[in-house]
Amino acid sequence: MKQKKRLYGPSLYYASDKNVFDALNQHKVDTPTIMELFLRRNILVSKKTPREDLAKYFARQIHDYQDHKNIASRLGVAPRRERITSMDINGEVKTEDLQVAVNQLKQELEKSGEVVQVLRDGDKLTVSVQYSTVDYRVSEFAQRQVRDGNIEFIKTAEGYIVRNTQNEYVNDVRDALITRLEEASEAELSKVTVSLFDVPSPRLRSKFFHELAFNLPGYQQSDVTAVYVFKAKPEMGDKDEESEDDDVADAETHVERVLMRGQGVTRSEILNELLDKDDYYITKISWGAREAMGAGHDYDIEATFAEPKDCTGFSFILSGVYPNEDGKRATRRRAPFKHEIEQISLVVESKARELAKKLREEYQQSAAGGK
Repeated sequence: MKQKKRLYGPSLYYASDKNVFDALNQHKVDTPTIMELFLRRNILVSKKTPREDLAKYFARQIHDYQDHKNIASRLGVAPRRERITSMDINGEVKTEDLQVAVNQLKQELEKSGEVVQVLRDGDKLTVSVQYSTVDYRVSEFAQRQVRDGNIEFIKTAEGYIVRNTQNEYVNDVRDALITRLEEASEAELSKVTVSLFDVPSPRLRSKFFHELAFNLPGYQQSDVTAVYVFKAKPEMGDKDEESEDDDVADAETHVERVLMRGQGVTRSEILNELLDKDDYYITKISWGAREAMGAGHDYDIEATFAEPKDCTGFSFILSGVYPNEDGKRATRRRAPFKHEIEQISLVVESKARELAKKLREEYQQSAAGGK
């Protein structure tokens, strides 16, 4: 895997006395943690001693790795659940070839210090990677963040569905794994992703999200709570002289992104005017989907394209669940269970693939009819 160019940093090679003093005065570092730091030096402190006095005294001491680790564990950024993306790889792939590719990548990642677990459950193979990232933009004790990423290979008649956590690191691991799979199977695999790159029509791009939210199989749309619309800044091409001044004026006042949040967003006149007249199109949507059958829970789902201009990098997340309690929608939202995430993932992926294919055909037909 190739190294990415560093955008920030480097940081200090060690935490200075000021870094330690500032860290101990943050509310995330509680009093028991400070008392434990002193106890390691056989120093007893009173709970009534002002925190600033304790921090000032401790900052003047010599600090070791364990001190920094204890402070960083309190100040570290809590990881949030990330979006999910998927890809179809079609071709002749044997289970043995997949296992060879996974083992090769596992050895490579473990050499670099990552923790890798491989689990098999029937026709599904899951590669879980625990890795660390460094963010030089935050304070020294919070720069190193430990995260978990998953890559799932689900067997299909055509090959595999590859579902993974959507971020740059895990995407790179997935791509490296697929490359090794091609080498192990000695076959070129076709990769299919949900993309509207070749459907430049703003109307059809918005239709993708509208159909996804309103016609999800097995679910009834309850409400659209957020919509992001996008319009790329026009490029200065070969225009006639009369329109050049207008192009310059439009470029200077261009609004690229608009966010609308609330209730019944898709019924907003402002949104409809943007979509109808100004060539804006939807690139992200959040909506509630209620089960038509079963328990009748209400699921909060968010779907988006990572690259709004080209409409590539499709991903989604089940943000939360409002359980159906005694025939009524609960007022408090809970985190989704694993089986609910898998259930929603299957239906969203399937519908998104279907819509991308359908809209691509619709655009090609309309383009051919316009010639």
